[in-house]
Amino acid sequence: MSDEETTAQFEASSRVEEIRTALDAILVSRTFERSERLRRFLRYVCERALRGEAAELKEYLVGTDVFERGPGYSPHEDSIVRRQAHALRHKLLEYYATEGSNASIRIELPVGTYAPMFRRAKLAHEPSAEPNPIVSSTAPHAGRAAAAVVFGILLFLAGLYAGGHGLGLRHNGAVTQTFAPAILELWRPWFDDGSGAVICFSNPMTTVIKHFQKEVPPEPQSRRFRAAPTVDRLLRISLNLPSTGYLYLAPKETHGKMGEAIGAVYLASLLSRAGLPVRTTESRLLTWEDLRSQNLILLGHNDANQWLDPLLRKYPLRMEPSDGENPRRIRNVEPAKGEPSEYRYTSGGNSAGDCQQYALVSMIPGVDPRRNLLLISGLTPHSTLMAAEFLTNSSSLSELTTRLRASDPRHKGRWHFQAVLKVELHNKIPIRASVLSLRFL
Repeated sequence: MSDEETTAQFEASSRVEEIRTALDAILVSRTFERSERLRRFLRYVCERALRGEAAELKEYLVGTDVFERGPGYSPHEDSIVRRQAHALRHKLLEYYATEGSNASIRIELPVGTYAPMFRRAKLAHEPSAEPNPIVSSTAPHAGRAAAAVVFGILLFLAGLYAGGHGLGLRHNGAVTQTFAPAILELWRPWFDDGSGAVICFSNPMTTVIKHFQKEVPPEPQSRRFRAAPTVDRLLRISLNLPSTGYLYLAPKETHGKMGEAIGAVYLASLLSRAGLPVRTTESRLLTWEDLRSQNLILLGHNDANQWLDPLLRKYPLRMEPSDGENPRRIRNVEPAKGEPSEYRYTSGGNSAGDCQQYALVSMIPGVDPRRNLLLISGLTPHSTLMAAEFLTNSSSLSELTTRLRASDPRHKGRWHFQAVLKVELHNKIPIRASVLSLRFL
């Protein structure tokens, strides 16, 4: 064996040991201490990759080996691996943004694959050249390039998180000068916390309509159904679809709502101005561990966000889902004198689409009281959007903070409250929101 071959073997062995050391540090970290599933997932894919078996890491294999799915396991019907991979990527970002910020080796799970990527982190004193991979878990050159791009994006997000962490504290005076008093009155605890927020979108039960020119034969793994004749006719008339071809219905649980998406832009913009990192997730991926460890803003009503009911169970204002005979509504368990017992969803009563909707805003203690928790629950996506705008606009927010201060002039610290907002729509566009009912908690 030549000296060059001996040196190459030694370097390869040394790098593998570095990766194993980095993996062990993650597995015993505080970030992962309550995530046994994610630890098992990460350990499994890393060990397979280090043994040269990265190409074998497919969804079915991970589901059976890591999550002990049986012989009847179908990745199309059971999304356990995809959900846990999403959670693992977020956990790794959190780890490298906090206790792993000085790690020399970074382990990432690029989007679109279950094969990990191992990279040497660039230290502050090193030149700005792009760090080289220690071990590439994907053999083709194109695959490595795509993974590198994805990893670069993840590193940027991690750096944004790390760089923003505590920014509101370091520049507290600047934050005070940047925002109007009404904004500071309500949002100051979020700014001072410095750790940012996670915005959680709801996951409505949605059916996508697909139009094909030819009839599609049934497939065992397909979640697609031919529309019944009466439904077919109704959809073609309502959506102005062509009379030819075939309509199929495909149930989905990953579609977002436009009102929530636009509302999230208002919220993210406000928090970013304070130098805080903002991340997003979906209600189907949220866990109690997330609720204990993160500052969270939950969007949507309880038809689509299953976390609202357990979080609002002990509070006077709650959400009621549609039940066939009754539309979605906000229930007032303890109505004050002159208040209704519920605020109901109503559709537009004229051709212009003018109507009145409602949104419930609940700024309540987190599962861990040290965390901030905000629930913005419109009866429609339009009212969720308008409530988010209301909470980030100083002129409209002054109405709310004035009433809060009047309820307890000597109050200090965080405000915990529930408020029902009346949202006015014209031509199906939300134009105004105002406080209709307020409960100081």
